[in-house]
Amino acid sequence: MAGLVVLLLAMNGYSERQATPGLILYLAVGLISAVALGIASAFMAKRLVEKRSLGGFAASTIAVVTAPIIGVLILIAASFAAVALVEVVRGMK
Repeated sequence: MAGLVVLLLAMNGYSERQATPGLILYLAVGLISAVALGIASAFMAKRLVEKRSLGGFAASTIAVVTAPIIGVLILIAASFAAVALVEVVRGMK
């Protein structure tokens, strides 16, 4: 949520028509990465239990901590990509 607020502040001054593709990109990446990281964390926990002989609690803790960190990094990259897309759309005018 905070990332979206920062993105909206970064796009202050752009028209609604220029900013719409950037917002759609950010939201699409956010939704896709949330679903993908949720699935990946389950597989990561399972693999950690099988390969590293960790207990279920330790493996799930590692997966639960790692997935949101990766998700935040993806959203930061999506924010920069959204602003770049808005600049491209603005330049096409």
